[in-house]
Amino acid sequence: MLKFGNGMLKLGCGMLKFGGGMLKFGGGMLKFGGGMLKFGNGMLKFGNGMENHVGERTVNIFGKVFPRDAFICRLYYLAFFASFGSLFPLLAVYFKQLGMTAAQAGILIGARPIVEFLSGPFWSQFASRFRKQKLLLLFSLGSLVIFTLAVGLVQPVTPYCIVYVPEGNKTCQTMLAPAGKIIRGGALGILKETLVGGSTKPARHRRQTQSPIVEKIIDLSSFDSEEDSIAGIAPEYITRDRVCNYNEDNYGILVSPPHSTRVYRQPAVEQAFMLLLILICLGEFFSSPALPLADAATLHAVRDNPSEFGKIRLMASVGWGLAMFVMGVGLDYSDTFRNHPCPAENTTEKNYTLCFVMCTIFLLAAMGLASKFKFDDDAPAPGDVHGLVMDTRETEVSHVVAEKARARVTQSESGSDNSLWMALKALASMHILLFFVSVVVMGGGAGLVFSFLYWHLQDIGGSPVLFGILSVVNHASEIITYFYAFKLINKYGHVRVMYLCLAVNVFRFLALSVLDNPWMVLPLQVLQGACLATVWSCASSYISLVAPPHAKQHAQYALQVGYHGLGKGIGSIVGGSVISMIGSRTTFVLYALICLVTCAGSFGLNKLFKYEGIKYGAGNFEEEDMDIMAPQGVPMARDGKITDAFNTTTVVNANYGAIVQEDPTQDAYDRYVSTTR
Repeated sequence: MLKFGNGMLKLGCGMLKFGGGMLKFGGGMLKFGGGMLKFGNGMLKFGNGMENHVGERTVNIFGKVFPRDAFICRLYYLAFFASFGSLFPLLAVYFKQLGMTAAQAGILIGARPIVEFLSGPFWSQFASRFRKQKLLLLFSLGSLVIFTLAVGLVQPVTPYCIVYVPEGNKTCQTMLAPAGKIIRGGALGILKETLVGGSTKPARHRRQTQSPIVEKIIDLSSFDSEEDSIAGIAPEYITRDRVCNYNEDNYGILVSPPHSTRVYRQPAVEQAFMLLLILICLGEFFSSPALPLADAATLHAVRDNPSEFGKIRLMASVGWGLAMFVMGVGLDYSDTFRNHPCPAENTTEKNYTLCFVMCTIFLLAAMGLASKFKFDDDAPAPGDVHGLVMDTRETEVSHVVAEKARARVTQSESGSDNSLWMALKALASMHILLFFVSVVVMGGGAGLVFSFLYWHLQDIGGSPVLFGILSVVNHASEIITYFYAFKLINKYGHVRVMYLCLAVNVFRFLALSVLDNPWMVLPLQVLQGACLATVWSCASSYISLVAPPHAKQHAQYALQVGYHGLGKGIGSIVGGSVISMIGSRTTFVLYALICLVTCAGSFGLNKLFKYEGIKYGAGNFEEEDMDIMAPQGVPMARDGKITDAFNTTTVVNANYGAIVQEDPTQDAYDRYVSTTR
């Protein structure tokens, strides 16, 4: 044994110990600080002192080691998007149950993406000035929790129910009856009612007096014939033809939502709508920096290996799809209300309290994970993160392809002014404008489906379980498509792929307009996932190729605004307004016609200008050079090798932007050979 100070070297049993670390060869043990690596039984265990070869703390999950910071980001995206998936896809049918029209629901849902991008510049300036990214992120998540709970608490008062008169009375079969007393204030309200004594009657007597009414309370929409009902139009207005004791002068304007036994006063519904709109806009304004700041923290965590960013963001799709599926199953059994003013035995009304509770729990979990984030001193502003996300694999971009593509589409002189206006001016060509219009139209379809697909399916007999299955199918289709989208783009080019996506939308929405069996929508969800995945992959790579270097960042931001902001926002607002007038089936047909006109118009104008877009021959690329994006705009990188696209011999021609770097040694050798001949 050799011993030097605190270090010990023992060769007999194969032990080497220095300070607090131990290396033992006999039993196959390696221990440093709180981390242990034992080879005897195949155990790999890391405590607080676990580090990888570059000095990063790591986490071991089922034998696979992840960097700790990146693993926290994975969990964050899983929890954050699970909160969205557990509530936001169902908000439209929830607003429908509150007695709102499709136009009102469309405004409430479409306001979110518009407010998000309108508030982006403000939060970018705010974050750049104060440099408190983690505090701002926690504030944004906390605001989202508060305003989401507030949205769940806003409901119009239910003054009346509709009861069914015995069949012997042929002149009057349905009548208005006062709604039962409800206890407000949640658990505290119920406790107060019990202690103070809101009613002098015993509980058993109250149940006996209410049971005959419960048996008579009905859902008015269940008595509508198929000829009288139009899918998508809600709520149903109370008239004297339907309810014999109704008088507008005495009762005012009353509405009854489908799949519910409640009857609301229309002014009360409008007041609830205005309050919800204020809460949603304020909540979105304060919470909009949450996702860009989380992306910035993730970019910092994978700064040594940017290609891992997309794999981390893939957890967002997993969280969204699984949460929506679980909520769909749960809602099928959430048809009981402890404090319902119009209780009925057989009702299709759902209790969405479960969705709000689960959304809050996931958001609180995301807040706890966000508190562990690390931000760089020069972390990008929230408005700059979108472009950086698209460039996570910039080192693999072929310069020859990028320069040649830009030269064929737009010519712009670089300058110091890199404003958004200069970026739009640099991209102001007919071909790019046509492509951008196609992207906005596709975004409008995404917003229309996000807001009103479940709205429509509910009217034709769809259940929440079906909604959950549709979400899983949609996300699975998107994920699979992203691995093959660029093979399609490489073979046919960006513009032709956009034609194909518009054509798929035409078929998909026409099919939605004629289907009567809601389960037949499942194959269409496969097309939806594939179509939206291909559109975003095509659009993001196209803009990155055609934008001049000094305008690239603003061009990428304009793409985000056009697709996720204007497209989805306007799709929800305009689509809801049209549905409230003519129904969802006719609205789907109109949107299919818009896609058809956009596709035919773009094709005709590109032919007129003799432009076929940026395309590459089949087999010239193994993969595209740009990043690809995962479901709901989530970026996802792929591993692969990018090869040269055009030919093996590079020709120096400034008109095509090819760049050749000459070897000075080779030039000197060529001059020497030429002089000695």
